Amino acid sequence: MTGLVIALLWFPLLGAAFSRLAGRTSWFLAGAGANALALFVAGVLHIPLKPVIAVLGLSAIAVMAMTPSSGARVPRASEVRSALPLWITAFVLLIGAVITPLNDYDGRAFWMLKAKAIAHEQRIDGPFFQLQSTHSPRNQYPLLAPLDAATVMMFARDGDDRHARALFAMFAIALAFEVRRRFAEWFSPSTAVWLATLLLWIPQIETAGGGARSAGADVPLAAFVGCAFFELIEARAPLRLGLWLACLVLTKNEGVPFALVFLAAGVFVFRRRIIAAAIPLAIAIAAQFAWRARIAPTDEQDFLGQLPGLPQHIGRIGEVLREFLPRFGFLWIAVAVAIAVLVVKRAWRPLVFGLVAILPMLTLYTLAYVVTDWTIAELVRVTATRLLSHFVAPALFLIAAALHVTQSKRWGEISEPSPARS
Repeated sequence: MTGLVIALLWFPLLGAAFSRLAGRTSWFLAGAGANALALFVAGVLHIPLKPVIAVLGLSAIAVMAMTPSSGARVPRASEVRSALPLWITAFVLLIGAVITPLNDYDGRAFWMLKAKAIAHEQRIDGPFFQLQSTHSPRNQYPLLAPLDAATVMMFARDGDDRHARALFAMFAIALAFEVRRRFAEWFSPSTAVWLATLLLWIPQIETAGGGARSAGADVPLAAFVGCAFFELIEARAPLRLGLWLACLVLTKNEGVPFALVFLAAGVFVFRRRIIAAAIPLAIAIAAQFAWRARIAPTDEQDFLGQLPGLPQHIGRIGEVLREFLPRFGFLWIAVAVAIAVLVVKRAWRPLVFGLVAILPMLTLYTLAYVVTDWTIAELVRVTATRLLSHFVAPALFLIAAALHVTQSKRWGEISEPSPARS
């Protein structure tokens, strides 16, 4: 339970300070992202991690003390009661994650092993990553989730992975509450609550490999994808978008093309203000390259590097689709119906936003299956639900938008193009 208390206090503290500076956003996700970004850059610069954590905490307290509150509205009792399904589901998921032993392979073999090494060595390029102390599978995998888990372990002064179990569930829960907040503003409170609750029941989010009860990085990636996606729709704070893009790069290898897709979309949304988002992204990419230059790869699979061989493998596309499409499930049937409704209703803006967030990366994932040397059926079986979990926020957005346009002729800001501020 020590780790649960730390996760509920430390990351929201950093996120609340960030929100004072950049505008309202998810405290937990902003705190988890800012914490890992600061520690990663410090690690690349060979700055000790514990003093950086101390500086982060003191800086957050100073910001909270010196910056006026945004005056957020206190929710009414009726609003709290209406959100009970979400609160109950979140509580069950959180307690389940805390008491369930870590049993997913990726969590034990990759992510938690890196977290323990960072907490013990206080470095991101120490003996563990130099393959001097033990073998490090997927040695060059990005470190956002391990850095946050290591932070919890350092606070607890214990490398037991049970302390960090709550952290991974909190990524899913924080995303669900961010979905509820955004959808309540754009659509309706009841739609927001039930779709946010549904998010926590989706199998790949709740329990499947890479889910919230594991220690994988797919749910954190899905959370940062959702936050970046929401910033594009709102079109108010490019600095917040920049944090989410940097987090995408540092969470998983797939985060780099995701971030570039969102950056390209952000050029149309923010125009010249996109520079504020590009700076944190550039820092994260540069730091990632610098770190990887210092450590050796082990058994990473370079799917993107295999894409030039696509013409020789294009005949496998039929096999990929036969294996991949049945993995989509009921959520994606609802998404297909929602897309059809938005087309019929000519709700082009939400449709375009949703498709931009899904189609480019979904195409890239499909092509990665085509060019891989792995057995396609086995690779799809192991990875498909994880990859599809990355799109859960834009998928639910399309469903919510379709429900909204069928119930009201007035769509609010979400359906009308809002000119970017120059």
